[in-house]
Amino acid sequence: MRRQRSPRGWARTSGATPAARAGGPTGGAPRGPGGSSREAPSEHGASPAGTYWLGGRRTAAAALRSGRALRLVVAAGAHGMEALEAGAEARGVPSARLPRDELAALAGEEAQGCAVLVRRLGGVSLEDLLAADGGHAGDHARLLLACDRLQDPRNLGAVARTVEAAGACGLILPRHRAAGVTPAAERAAAGAFESLPWAEVHNLPQALGMCRRAGFWIYGAAPEGDPVPQGVDWAVRSVLVVGAEGRGLTPLVRRGCDRLVALPMRGAVESLNASVAAGILLYDWVRWDAARRDPMH
Repeated sequence: MRRQRSPRGWARTSGATPAARAGGPTGGAPRGPGGSSREAPSEHGASPAGTYWLGGRRTAAAALRSGRALRLVVAAGAHGMEALEAGAEARGVPSARLPRDELAALAGEEAQGCAVLVRRLGGVSLEDLLAADGGHAGDHARLLLACDRLQDPRNLGAVARTVEAAGACGLILPRHRAAGVTPAAERAAAGAFESLPWAEVHNLPQALGMCRRAGFWIYGAAPEGDPVPQGVDWAVRSVLVVGAEGRGLTPLVRRGCDRLVALPMRGAVESLNASVAAGILLYDWVRWDAARRDPMH
């Protein structure tokens, strides 16, 4: 098992755990819709166990930077790939040009002209996620985002991308009955999972209780919550919980929140996409944290 140190100060495994070899959830095995891995054509050999192909320029660049990429393939005739190919060469990662139909067989029709073969990602324990300081010391605000049975891996990827961009400290994901960190989620995240820690938990209500005992305040996004047109008064240590598409928070999770918050809805629609609602609340936290640290602005 190889331990890696991320820029945010947390450690995780990458693709070599026994669970990963067996296709278990800790190793980020493909599951759910759009989550199947793709094998290379016969002339390149089948993908080794514990690996899969990911398409997309940002995803490929992030995998190369993190050292997770094992191989790079680029569509024949594709332009603007010189930086990716140079990055692969500098890191000793083999690269090749392939016809577009062969590239599509590896990584799908939306590969954006390139794909990388990567090791499956492994998460961290919830204990490690709560103990990490996100690369900051002192009273720097910390935010974790928990997903309550989010089903669409593309929604999960979009949430992860915004969590990472907003500077939050990580994700808490249910291990069962929910989207996991699959190739589809990784592609939607555009490389965010390379630097964003995440923990899979068996029981989300119990995990939220553990967060509370560690000093976190639990906020649930729910239509019946308190309207917050002026923004949320976040705690220095906060967990934001977003629910499943259409169904929202499960009853046990809803009861386990310290406060339910709702975005103002002025139009005819009754709700927002889960990743959109999460993004709005995440950047409300960014606003709150900036004002907390510099009250004069």
